[in-house]
Amino acid sequence: MSETKPTAEIAGAGLAGLAAAAALAQRGWKVRVHEKGRQLREIGAGLYLWENALDAMREIGVYDKVAEVGVRSMTPRALLDHNHSEIELRRPDDVVPELIVVLRTELHRILAECALDHGVEIVTNSRVLGADPEGRLEFESGYGPKADLVIGADGVFSKVRDSLKLATDIIELKDGCGRHLIPRKAGDSLDERRVEMWSGGRRIGMAPASKDHHYVFLCCPESDIAGRTQQPFNLEAWVESHPWYRDYLERLPRHPAEHWRPFYNVHCSSWSKGRVCIIGDAAHGMAPNLGQGACVAMVNGVVLARTLTGAHDVEGALRRWETSERPYILQTQRMSYLYGAVGTRWPRKLLGLRSKILPIIARTDRFRRSLRVALDHRPLLQTTP
Repeated sequence: MSETKPTAEIAGAGLAGLAAAAALAQRGWKVRVHEKGRQLREIGAGLYLWENALDAMREIGVYDKVAEVGVRSMTPRALLDHNHSEIELRRPDDVVPELIVVLRTELHRILAECALDHGVEIVTNSRVLGADPEGRLEFESGYGPKADLVIGADGVFSKVRDSLKLATDIIELKDGCGRHLIPRKAGDSLDERRVEMWSGGRRIGMAPASKDHHYVFLCCPESDIAGRTQQPFNLEAWVESHPWYRDYLERLPRHPAEHWRPFYNVHCSSWSKGRVCIIGDAAHGMAPNLGQGACVAMVNGVVLARTLTGAHDVEGALRRWETSERPYILQTQRMSYLYGAVGTRWPRKLLGLRSKILPIIARTDRFRRSLRVALDHRPLLQTTP
């Protein structure tokens, strides 16, 4: 790494890319972020920010801003089965982890402002086609300048990752969801507790996400055409499977801003090659069933900045970072897949059995450790020059 201010080029101005950019800039890096769109924007509706991600927000100094615009959840979620009976997965001595539900657009704005305030340059309408292991991004006009570090934060179908042949599998999971916002009303029961209800292969989750909106996700298998029809929204299908939530479902507009999107698992041989690394969905895309996909992506970006700052050997620092962070993230990916398989693809004839055995399995030490691995992970990685 050069003795002057180290440089970083980042492909992708999503949550992971901006978190990494802000963290690097705060540590003295000169950072440029490339966004392929004509303007900065974030797709999606709401987001669960668990305590591991909130620790990362504290580290880059935006926790208070996030807490101001989000809604703190103080009580455990109610998980309900096809009969609207609660499936109790918790032990009596369980501590409710810190959680703030926030609008994705608000979090994206906060991270972008943080990055810009610390001198990050964000270039829009800048389409990245790949990267060179020596530390250069490739554009339609050719390769850009050489940097000390290149980060591919460009999503499931990452151009940076694929140009370096790092992916081993990109698996469409045959299920997905629509993420929506609906207006809050005075007296809503959601103001007291988050809920998630499983009815056959369909899952509804709801939580307040701002003073004006509830966040609603509607998950179903790819084969459930009626459930997938969320643009325009198939109100009748979802009221039929979840009649208890008619009042909330009726608040969805006929043509919501978002639509049903499939889930993917991304597997890679490595998260880096030379001076180039990948983060977020590019490295470990996963189903969002545990609410940890974006959380671990942002944490990983912040830990990456912490690990690299002051390191004379970038490639060695990238290897240490991956060795530390990869195991818990891959375990989170596996548990998120398992959660989706149980919640979405369980045989209809055995739904009663699901309600009976889930509490037994969920209270075992092994299952609890696996389910909470992201929450319990405390990255302590520091720079080793």
